[in-house]
Amino acid sequence: MGTASELPLDLRWRRAINAVLVLWTVGLVLAEVVLQVATGAAVLLSLILLVRGRLHLAPDVRAYVGASGVLCLWQAASPAVALLTGAAESWPRGARYGQVLDSVAGAAAACIGAMGVPWLLLAGVLAGGWLLAALLGMFQNRVRWSVELPSFLKLNLGRLHENFGTEESPRYAAGGFFSHRLRFAHGAIAALGPALSVLGSADQARRRILAGAVVMGMLISIYNAFARAALGAALLVSVVALLLLVQGSARKMGLALLFALVAVVSMSPAWRTRLEKALGNIYGGEREHAMAVGWSLVREHPLTGVGFGNHKPAALATQDETGITDLLATDSHNLWLTVWAETGLVGLLLMLAMHGLLGRALIRRYREGSIAATGALLSWVGFHILALVHYLPFHSSVYLSFSLIWGLGLCEGSERLRGREARQGLLEMEGASRPTP
Repeated sequence: MGTASELPLDLRWRRAINAVLVLWTVGLVLAEVVLQVATGAAVLLSLILLVRGRLHLAPDVRAYVGASGVLCLWQAASPAVALLTGAAESWPRGARYGQVLDSVAGAAAACIGAMGVPWLLLAGVLAGGWLLAALLGMFQNRVRWSVELPSFLKLNLGRLHENFGTEESPRYAAGGFFSHRLRFAHGAIAALGPALSVLGSADQARRRILAGAVVMGMLISIYNAFARAALGAALLVSVVALLLLVQGSARKMGLALLFALVAVVSMSPAWRTRLEKALGNIYGGEREHAMAVGWSLVREHPLTGVGFGNHKPAALATQDETGITDLLATDSHNLWLTVWAETGLVGLLLMLAMHGLLGRALIRRYREGSIAATGALLSWVGFHILALVHYLPFHSSVYLSFSLIWGLGLCEGSERLRGREARQGLLEMEGASRPTP
C-alpha cells in the first residue's frame, strides 16, 4: 500500500472525510470534546472543498447551507451590535461565544458528506456505541457512580448522584459516557430518528432486530435519566415513525409496546413524582419564570437582541426586579424565545429560515425513499418538540448530535432506500419506465 502522499487525491479526500464522520459519530456517545473536534474538522474540510470548487450540492441543500452561514455570521456579529446599541455592557464569555460555529455544523456535515458517506460503518459505530451507553446507563441507574474522571473532561459527577428514588430504593440519574443525564437523554433523541428509520424500513430481519435493540436501548436510557421532556419527545417521535413507516399488525404491535412503556412509567414511584411536578414547572414554576425574563429581554431589545451568548448577564441584570437565579438565567428554556432575546428579530427570522429550508429538503428526500433522510426528519421533529421547553444549543454535545444526523440526511446517494416496493411505487407515480436498480 502506498503512502498518503502517493494516494490519488479523491481517495485521500474520501479517507479524511470518512475519518471525520466516524469521529463525529463516536462523539455522539462518548464526549463533547470529540464532537467539537470533529465539527471543527468538518467545517475546515468544507471550506477547503468550497475554495477548490469541489462542492456540488443540490439547490435545496445549497439554500440550507447558505442560510446556516448567514445565521452564523449574524450570531458572530450580534455582540458587537449589542455593544454599539447599548443592549450589552460586555462581550460574552469565550466558551459561549464559540458556539456560533455550531450553527454551521449541519451544513458542514452535508458538504463533506456530498463526497461520499460510509453508511454501514457509521451505522455500526452508532448502534454499538449506543448499546454500550445504554448498558452503562442501566448500571448508573442502580449503583452510585464513584469513579473519578479526568478533570479536563469537565464532567460533573454530581449529575450521577441525583437520587430520584428513596433512600431505601435509590434510583440514580443515568448519564452514560457524558455523565450528564440531560445531555445523555437529549442526545438520544437525535440518534433515535435513524434507529427508528432502519427499524421501519430495513428489508433484512437481522437489521430490523438490531435497530429494534438500539431503539429499546435509547428509550431505556431516557427512562433511566429521568428526563421528562426527552421521554415525551421520544414517545411522540416513535408514534410518528410508526405512522409513517409501518402498516398493519406491525404498527399495532408497535403502538402496544409504546402503551406498555407508558404503563411502566406510570407505575414507577420516582417517575410519578417527576410527572406530577412537570406541569407545575411550566405553569408558575422555573420554566415560566425563565420565559418571563426572556420576554422582558425581547421587549427591551426586539430588533437586534442583547447579543449571542449574552442571555445570562442580561437576565442577571434584572435580578433585583425579577428574582431570576444564576441557574435559570442561562437561557429562556425555549429555543425561539432565547434566539429572539439574544439575536433579535433578525436572528429569529434567520433561524426560522434555516430550519424551514432544512425541513423542506429532508421531506423531499423522505418522499424519494431515503432512509438517512427519514431518520434525519424524525430527529428534526424530536428536536422541535424538545425545543419548546429547552434551549438545546446551550449544550454543544446535544446540538452537534442533531447536526450530524441532519447533515447526513441531506447527502445525495443514500445507497440504502426504504424497500424495493416503496421505491418502485415512487417511480411508477413519477411515470418512470425503467425498473428499480
